[in-house]
Amino acid sequence: MSSIGILNSLLTRAHSIIAKFLTKEQLELLLSAKDLDQLKTAFLQTSYGAIIAPYDFENQLSEVARALKRSYANMILSFYRQSSMDIKNKIVQFTERYHIENIRIIIHGKFVERTKKEILDRIVELPRYSLNYYSTLIDKEIIEIINMQKGDFKEVLLEGYNEFKETGNFVALESVIDQHLYSSLLKISPQYKVYVNMKNIVALCRAIVLGIPPYRYLLPNKFISKALNEKSVRRVLEVYKYGPYKDVFSRFLQESGEIPIDQLEFAIEKYQTRMWIKLFRNRTLGSFDNLIGFFELKLAETMDLIRIIVGINAGLDKGSIKETLVFYNF
Repeated sequence: MSSIGILNSLLTRAHSIIAKFLTKEQLELLLSAKDLDQLKTAFLQTSYGAIIAPYDFENQLSEVARALKRSYANMILSFYRQSSMDIKNKIVQFTERYHIENIRIIIHGKFVERTKKEILDRIVELPRYSLNYYSTLIDKEIIEIINMQKGDFKEVLLEGYNEFKETGNFVALESVIDQHLYSSLLKISPQYKVYVNMKNIVALCRAIVLGIPPYRYLLPNKFISKALNEKSVRRVLEVYKYGPYKDVFSRFLQESGEIPIDQLEFAIEKYQTRMWIKLFRNRTLGSFDNLIGFFELKLAETMDLIRIIVGINAGLDKGSIKETLVFYNF
């Protein structure tokens, strides 16, 4: 079968998986659960029953969340194994963001002295990075882990590590990892451009709120340089009051008082999810962006399931939980 034929076959499978997402009735049942026992009973009536069935919600809630994340990672692995070589290479490029995140988890885990099991429990397996590979990394010193990485990622990690060693501030490493993660998205698809620009805007806003130099937290480009001299979050958002940025930020500008950074970030995630929904529904034969859209929507849906579990466990009411959802809040 040709690469286009294989891609279209994968997209057909993707649509069949989307069809198994929660119905409105199932979502209502989950959100109406009064406790974790009721929540598990409700989950068992959905397509996620097999994933969560082995776990005791009262005592293994973190394991439930990890099982859902690993189910997502395993799904990507299964798509990878069914792909032609060129599609495999694109999936590897897409999953590089998760490798970057895995390295972050390992380095930070070692910094705060988590156990090997605690770190490994948060790692997901990827097409070219097995759990054994990550297990080996955890046994090494941070500088050894960095030196085992490749290309630009290794270079930015070394830069952040050198600053970390001088200052003792782990944020130096965190920030270069964030920068590299968002720059990696731009290599996958032009569909990420607006999203990355918005994340850059929020990074600048956060630096202003914290009163710290923004250079370390930004992807330097002409877009973000337009607002580098602004002194308030509101003024930064005013600079970008056009196009899709206006669609996301205008409601914050209409409100008086302090603009909350966490709500800005949530609005950006919802914007990006809406964009992928639209792209995925307008299916274009032979377009890898459609497959990326599916992966993004499946991730958003998976994280919403975890938010529901966390919300029920915290005793939040239905409305409060729904406000935290990204995919299931349309």
